[in-house]
Amino acid sequence: MAFETATGLHAEARAVPDGLGRTDALLDIFVEGHPVCFAIEIKTIDRFQALGAIKAREGAALHPPLLVAPYITETTAERCRELHLPFIDEAGNAYLEAPGLFVYVTGKRRPPQARPTTAYRAFTTAGLRIVFALLHQPDLIVAPYREIAKVAKVALGTVGDVLADLEARGHLAPEKPGPRRLLAPDRLKDEWVTHYPIKLRPKLNTRRFTGAIPDWWRDLDILPHHAYWGGEVAAEKLTGYLKPARVTLYVEGKPDRLILTNRLRPDVNGDIEILEAFWTTKETRLPDDIAPPLVVYADLMATTDPRNIETAKLIHDQYLAQTQHTA
Repeated sequence: MAFETATGLHAEARAVPDGLGRTDALLDIFVEGHPVCFAIEIKTIDRFQALGAIKAREGAALHPPLLVAPYITETTAERCRELHLPFIDEAGNAYLEAPGLFVYVTGKRRPPQARPTTAYRAFTTAGLRIVFALLHQPDLIVAPYREIAKVAKVALGTVGDVLADLEARGHLAPEKPGPRRLLAPDRLKDEWVTHYPIKLRPKLNTRRFTGAIPDWWRDLDILPHHAYWGGEVAAEKLTGYLKPARVTLYVEGKPDRLILTNRLRPDVNGDIEILEAFWTTKETRLPDDIAPPLVVYADLMATTDPRNIETAKLIHDQYLAQTQHTA
């Protein structure tokens, strides 16, 4: 085991008892003969956004989480350390922190077998639109392909390939003996949140601005602009817990009137971002000016900011956990 060679510590994996949820295994790290137990989550990490999702599940586990990945780059390792998210990889890179234990090893080269995985059809740009539509509107899973395509705003021909991919990877029960239904939608949500900022969000015609005055947005009625609050502003409105440092708006159609009315100045480094609203379904549990909770959650998780991740947990527990097994 590369970890033992790199650190000189002995480690033993063991099976997961019933009731530990998404934990893939348990790993005991022996320090002076005494085990320190971690709950393993095995995952390929090719972007920072996956780290926040793993860290967000920390409070639900009996043991601290341990990311086990094929390879962790030095930059990703540093981000894990900032988040206090322990990890080990196949090369021997590791970060562990617990009472009586601290390990930080980086810079070891990627082993030949730890190559990036092939992208799945469900996590292309069009696939993410379809997956979101199915998660946001669970009854859509039994609808004809044409209706799914209309709601997801994609070409009809993409629907079959995406559903086939979901079925092949165990996310979707086949239509026969039927009916189609999502399996473990909570895991699918995690995958969507991980891929959204990488594949779909960059395609939403994002533009950045600076406001003429601080807190220009606080008393703004955005409904006449066909817009929705996302990210930190939405999180504050939903939880009252977060003081926004960035403003995110999703807009249906052109945002020109919103920009002119509020005297927003183009600025590539601005703290205001305006994106295309990509969904068509309505969220009845939220105010009309808030983006769907899965989008708000994904916005927060993509930042890997600890304060945002903490707030994302509140949104997950209040708006997502209650519906994750309804499909």
